[in-house]
Amino acid sequence: MLVKNIMTLNNISVQPGQTALEAWEIIIQTRLTGIPVTDPKGSIIGVLSREEIINAGPRVLEGNVKVRDIMQQEIFILKEDAPASDAWTMPANVFPVVDDNGRITGMLERSEVGHTLFKVASQIFQQAETIMDAAHNGIIAIDKNGIISTFNIAAERITRRKKSEALGRHLSDVIIPHGLLDILENGNYQSHYKFSLGYSSGTHTYLTNRSPIIENGQVVGAIGVFQDISEIEFISEELSSVKQLNKELETIIESSYDGIIITDPSGQIIRANHAHERITGIPTASIQKMTMADLIAKGVYSQSIVDAVIEQNGAVTLSELTADNNQLLITGNPVHNQQGEIIRVVINIRDMSDLNNLKNQLEQSIALSERYHGELTQLRSRLIDQVGLVVKSTKMKKVLGMALRMAQVNSTVLLLGESGVGKEVVAKAIHKNSKRSSGPFITVNCGAIPENLLESEMFGYEKGAFTGANREGKPGMFELADNGTLFLDEIADLPLHFQVKLLRALQEREITRIGGTRPRQIDVRIIAATNKQLEELVQDGKFREDLYFRLNVVPIHIPPLRERKDDIIPLVYNFKKSFEKVYGMEKEFSPRVFKELMEYQWPGNVREVKNVVERLLVTSSEQVIKSVDIPLNITPATPPQRHGPHQVTVQGIIPLKAAQLEMERQLIGAALKELGSTYKVAKALHVDQSTIVRKVNRLRENGLSL
Repeated sequence: MLVKNIMTLNNISVQPGQTALEAWEIIIQTRLTGIPVTDPKGSIIGVLSREEIINAGPRVLEGNVKVRDIMQQEIFILKEDAPASDAWTMPANVFPVVDDNGRITGMLERSEVGHTLFKVASQIFQQAETIMDAAHNGIIAIDKNGIISTFNIAAERITRRKKSEALGRHLSDVIIPHGLLDILENGNYQSHYKFSLGYSSGTHTYLTNRSPIIENGQVVGAIGVFQDISEIEFISEELSSVKQLNKELETIIESSYDGIIITDPSGQIIRANHAHERITGIPTASIQKMTMADLIAKGVYSQSIVDAVIEQNGAVTLSELTADNNQLLITGNPVHNQQGEIIRVVINIRDMSDLNNLKNQLEQSIALSERYHGELTQLRSRLIDQVGLVVKSTKMKKVLGMALRMAQVNSTVLLLGESGVGKEVVAKAIHKNSKRSSGPFITVNCGAIPENLLESEMFGYEKGAFTGANREGKPGMFELADNGTLFLDEIADLPLHFQVKLLRALQEREITRIGGTRPRQIDVRIIAATNKQLEELVQDGKFREDLYFRLNVVPIHIPPLRERKDDIIPLVYNFKKSFEKVYGMEKEFSPRVFKELMEYQWPGNVREVKNVVERLLVTSSEQVIKSVDIPLNITPATPPQRHGPHQVTVQGIIPLKAAQLEMERQLIGAALKELGSTYKVAKALHVDQSTIVRKVNRLRENGLSL
């Protein structure tokens, strides 16, 4: 907008020697706010406005006040072709306007400039809103505080929120941010992010690019562009953008990761961002002088997306293959004016190479995962055959899967579980499928060795080390297990004084025989096992914390048989077949026997199953064993429910304090039996662990056992 478009035409001026009253009459007649003051040569030397005359007061009416006495001598003269915005930045309210020859042609008031600039700004804002709402993709922009500043119609459709409910509110109050707020912190571009939203009509998948809005090198906001790709898998989002009409929109377009071109209906390129230069190699400065026909002639594109948009009067998507065999997805969107005429075409160019590469990598990963799954199934089957395991339940299949993975590495493993669940069998399975399978597998029952013999049994001794020692000396268990696996069963039964020596052997990977002076290097893989709660022993000071953490690298919990009842019948058949071969007999079990065995809780676990099957076979005189006629607690004991109500009972009328202690004994005792540790019990009962430990100690002090 130029000065001459909004100025008031006027070529009248006053002389400095004229009276202010005469000047006032001229101002009133011309309806001007002010009038220029010229010298005899016609040069402007000042400006006299209504304000100066009014400020001079009543004496102006007497005709004694001259123009020179009250005129503004500091003047700002504008040329007709100057931008109107120049007047807004000058410290004056009235400006004389001259032509190229310096002749006065009019006057310009500052208030008129402000009114005109406001009108232009309103038009620009309205046009920007129209272009943004014409975009097919959802566009959401936030300022540096996370407040939504831009929210187009497509965003309304995607988020199911109206623009009036979104603008001016924090992003997290309107939608799930999906990382847009992170852009404010790191200022990085994020492209090809895929996420899903569930609606009543179903789940929709969206692809989004997120970019920072940068002004003067600072992140002042962020913009997210969303495209619904629910029906077009692995296709990139279609980005509709607008002509940059002010600094904020200019920044938004330049922040886009995709190439953007804006043309008029004839194909003349009005705007192109730097991302287009990155994709096509054509400098942004030169492309704005071209048309779409010029780009087709240069071989950049094979057809005009603009013509297709004009013909269909709607959005059009084309696919192009560049000379470098990069696939481009090109989307054109029309921008209509209020009369429905196409005034702009916004073109989005997406390089599909990254997305196609991602798709190929995903397909390769899926194929590799399927292959690994097949190999794992084969290895698990081979593992079961090798160690003679009987596995039917899902829980034990998971245990064996973990054991197989641990066989491929050399990490220390801690096997946890009740007595008889098969910890040694799992340890052997790990050893047989490891790289140490050709080496020895040495089992040590830590609770079966007298304390005074522990060190000599574990580390060995030199000849003459003590009275009664072998003359040639003796290697210990660590030396015997060199290049193999040492299985330390019942590790919790080790006395404290020996735990220190064991810890040093594990840390230093060397031992010294009793009576010896030279350390011996050892290469041993440690697998430990216990049926006790090591955490509680550590808290009670009965097991060293540092040794616990040294052993508890990879814990594997083997569930008791009552938690994997699917394994009971296969185990019974397996042991039955084995004992029939040993004793040369063949007998059958009736359905009642199987029912009774399934209802039994098996406190001795797999070891007890083996014993019971052997007793049934060798003590029954019948060919078909009809019932379990050996002592078993067949009444199923209902284990405590972790989340359901517990049956806590008090028999008879007793003091309230005693009843409270009895309730705590039953509840905590049942929880400890199922969960195994005070930490898990505290979590299940929603109290602190210290509370459980304190109550357990109080119960024991009162002579109540758990």
